[in-house]
Amino acid sequence: MRVTKYWMYLLSIVFVMDCSIVYAKGLSSGRWVVWSSNAASAWEDAFVVGNGVQGMMAVNDSASERFICTHEELFIRGWDRRKVAVPKTAHLLPQVRHLMEMRKTDEADELLTGEAERQLREMGALQRWPLIPHPAFDLCVDWEGKERNAFRRQLDLEIGEGKSRWQYTGGFLEESYFSSRTHHVNVVRFKGENGKRLNLLLSLKETPGRDGMHFEHDLANAFKDIKKEVDLGWLTYHAAYSQDSGGYDGVARVILRGGRMSQKGSALQIEDAKEVLVLIRIVPWEKEKLSDINSIKRNLSELPSDYRSLLETHAEEQGEMFRRMQFDLGGAKEWKKSSVEEILRSVRENGISPVFLEQVAAMGRYLLISSCGKYPPPLQGIWGGTWKPAWIGGFVWDSNLNLAISAASMSNLQECAETYATYVERLLPGWRLNAQNYLGCRGFIVAHYNDPLNGYLTHFGHGFPWMFWSGGAGWNIRPLYEYAMLMGDETFLKERVFPLYKEMANFYEDYLRMEADGMFHISPSISPENTPVGSNTWLSKDATMDVAIAKEVFYLLGEMGEVCGATPMEMKKWQRYLEKLPDYRVNSDGALAEWIDDNYSDIYNHRHNSHLYPVFPGFELVGENADVELQKAAGIALDKRFAFDTTSAHGLIHLALQAVRLRRLDIVLANIDRFSRRGYLYGSLVTSHEPNHQIYNLDAILSFPRLLMEMLAFTKKGYLEIMPAWPAVYPDGSLKGMRIYGGHTLDLTWKEAKLESLKIYAVADEKLVMKCDGKQYQVQLVKGTCYQWKRNGLNN
Repeated sequence: MRVTKYWMYLLSIVFVMDCSIVYAKGLSSGRWVVWSSNAASAWEDAFVVGNGVQGMMAVNDSASERFICTHEELFIRGWDRRKVAVPKTAHLLPQVRHLMEMRKTDEADELLTGEAERQLREMGALQRWPLIPHPAFDLCVDWEGKERNAFRRQLDLEIGEGKSRWQYTGGFLEESYFSSRTHHVNVVRFKGENGKRLNLLLSLKETPGRDGMHFEHDLANAFKDIKKEVDLGWLTYHAAYSQDSGGYDGVARVILRGGRMSQKGSALQIEDAKEVLVLIRIVPWEKEKLSDINSIKRNLSELPSDYRSLLETHAEEQGEMFRRMQFDLGGAKEWKKSSVEEILRSVRENGISPVFLEQVAAMGRYLLISSCGKYPPPLQGIWGGTWKPAWIGGFVWDSNLNLAISAASMSNLQECAETYATYVERLLPGWRLNAQNYLGCRGFIVAHYNDPLNGYLTHFGHGFPWMFWSGGAGWNIRPLYEYAMLMGDETFLKERVFPLYKEMANFYEDYLRMEADGMFHISPSISPENTPVGSNTWLSKDATMDVAIAKEVFYLLGEMGEVCGATPMEMKKWQRYLEKLPDYRVNSDGALAEWIDDNYSDIYNHRHNSHLYPVFPGFELVGENADVELQKAAGIALDKRFAFDTTSAHGLIHLALQAVRLRRLDIVLANIDRFSRRGYLYGSLVTSHEPNHQIYNLDAILSFPRLLMEMLAFTKKGYLEIMPAWPAVYPDGSLKGMRIYGGHTLDLTWKEAKLESLKIYAVADEKLVMKCDGKQYQVQLVKGTCYQWKRNGLNN
């Protein structure tokens, strides 16, 4: 024990010395470094790096390392990507509705989903989960000998650089790694300290575990061809899928300082080297004839061959994004003093701590930055060390993906918001085909799970007929509206948001039915993943979420129409639909009912909080202008879900976000406490879906920054409320760089649990109602100026 403590003390000195050299040149402040003295022997505990497209996970054991290399576009498919797989069932919709009127919901469900299943079988599209994301391969590093002492690993969230260092056979060794945003490669460097020479084997190997079946996919036969080749200075990996025309290439360029290199079987043997640098690029292709490993080699040969040059350009871009918003509760010393394991052990025993909130908030933004490229982050982000992820590690559109990108615009990460926006736009043709073929409607349908490449809805079955979830489209285009409002981008609003909402209005015109009560109703309808009492299917009528989203669509069309050039006739039509949608229902418990139709009874024991959509992410039942009775009913519904106490991490955060909007600080703190104590965070600071590290999922930690921002500031058009739900137990702190509606940037500091100062950096002229410190102010923002609020009043 004394030897271990001595080496840890010595190692800490070396780390500080190394950091002082790096930070002196301004690459990183060193403020946001998480560290561990434990090796990551399980991939879930590995620190992750990523540039949005490629990524790595560093897995360590006593004598070897595995850098699991990933790419966001790698999927095992159930059928060829060119197949159009959307059944045509619109002709059955009148019969489905007739059966529902007769209260034969099971028959209605079976009629349509049974026919859709039959058509998909004829098409050869058999899997209801069509894609499985998977790792590309592992860069395997086998070291000479077995001895390893004084191990430490760290991850600098500010610049996205991981490091490991250990005492090894008479000297210190260090490995450093990152995924370059500027050069589009994974970079790994090994070096010895004080003359220590390196002796190791490098190879590319398939990530272990590809066997058997997973969600109807034959993993063992997923590839028709895998080739690995070795040349001096190069390792290559070529993989072609069996069920799809696509595949991918991986190329690693190996560069030595000193020493010698030779081929040893399928590996490169490195002897007596001072430093080893590895540059890895993964290139997916749609057809095997597009594979061109020689071209990849030429491109890699043109890159800088020293680690520092590669890191500097990456760190500048990554660091600028990370530093745009910072949340600080004064925990800087604790970051340096305490390992990840010590902090997680403390909160598990004692509950929430300031340093825990800081680390989760910073990690949430880091992971979002690192996993937004062509795609927004699915359940595992761009990472994963398994071929068998839960729920196929997919893009889940009925809370998971919604929460995962919820902090993007507000935390000043417009690149991440743009990733989501362009992804939605790429999927629109498939979503439109869903609406046309399944329901015979204009507009588009977004289900719980769509084919991530083309948007086709093939994931359904008896009991969960997702083609009838009309609210999915409105929920999943709302982030584009938020993006426009939080960036103050009127052009984006006019050209990219308003047209989508007009398409949604077209869908509702075709799908809504006016009944004898003179109101438009939604039938069939779905409240995501919840079944009414006494039913065997989610199929229902007038689910509260579906109605709330329809109301929001028509309300926002009216709001946007004023600046986007809507005609008076359009404005009148949208207002009519808004007024003719059914009123929400308060059930016998006094709670906002999950279904407006009283033939459907509530089930409170569920992790989804869909019917509270008008509270979050919507605004309808929030604030002083909301209907008082409905707001009270929403609070009772919140209490019912809170009493159920979901075990899902994202469910806890989702409910806390709604509790913030209803100013229920007791529930907010209780759910954060549950989140902190139950073991949702791995040694990597990535969250699990269930307690005690069960099921690697990013959605909870990605949404955590949004929760903290909502606690500190509520923003909507023309209105800003400061510290609406901030607990007095964290009396001092600051938040800098948050975006508010209008595109302005907000900085806050608070002391003794009261607002100390505020700055608003205005990007446009705007009249703003601001509520803070128990008072309300009328503020005239002027483009290009900074407004400041202090305890002694408001001043420029």
